[in-house]
Amino acid sequence: MSEDADAARLQRSFLHVVEVGVDDWLTFMVGPENPDFVPIWDVSPFVIKSLTTTEDGRFYKHHGFINSEFKSALIKDLKAGYFRYGASSISMQMVKNVMLYREKTLSRKLQELFLTWYVETQLTKDRILEIYLNAIEFGPGIYGIGAAARHYFGKEARDINPVEAAFFSSILPNPKKRYKQFCAGKPWTATEHKIQRILALMLKRERITDDEYAVAEATPLVFYHGVDFDERKCYALVKESLENARPTDPMAEQDDE
Repeated sequence: MSEDADAARLQRSFLHVVEVGVDDWLTFMVGPENPDFVPIWDVSPFVIKSLTTTEDGRFYKHHGFINSEFKSALIKDLKAGYFRYGASSISMQMVKNVMLYREKTLSRKLQELFLTWYVETQLTKDRILEIYLNAIEFGPGIYGIGAAARHYFGKEARDINPVEAAFFSSILPNPKKRYKQFCAGKPWTATEHKIQRILALMLKRERITDDEYAVAEATPLVFYHGVDFDERKCYALVKESLENARPTDPMAEQDDE
């Protein structure tokens, strides 16, 4: 097993390499050596509850796979002859992000399945989620919940409120394109509706209380724009990042906006 596919290295700090464009690589540490790193216990519980509501509702109960959804998706993949359908758990998404190259083939999918099983036997659920939160992309060049919390809202990850947490869930899996909302200084109408649906689902699943839901409904989403913010440069960054982005899913759904 190669070093990149060795779960033992994920039990400690490790160097993460991201291809942000063709032959354009970004490296950063996933660990305390990185000032943007946030240990799982210091992440707002609303972020965790929102992401486990939208991305993987049974994350802490399954063993790496969302059984009913995964079985259906795999059958469709085999019939299509290539990777097309998702049904990815948070564990699978973490494996794709930090252990595998981004090509989409059935052979790679099978490798992903093995590594997901392997990771689930080697790491705790909290460690898997900690890596996921500190490695995923939240916008052009914005990796990890620590950097995202400060960039979008000018606060630490521990202080993210339910509305902001639901926004982070709403921009996945296309954070580059959905970053345009930050440039505009306000969320799209479709995003506002999605945030409300996420909050309602969190309430239904008892991940927030009635009081927390009531407060969230009355809380507007306000982006933080520092003194150096330039709207034109912001949109230019989105355009450049989309043009240079490495494709991850040839069948990705289109945005509402």
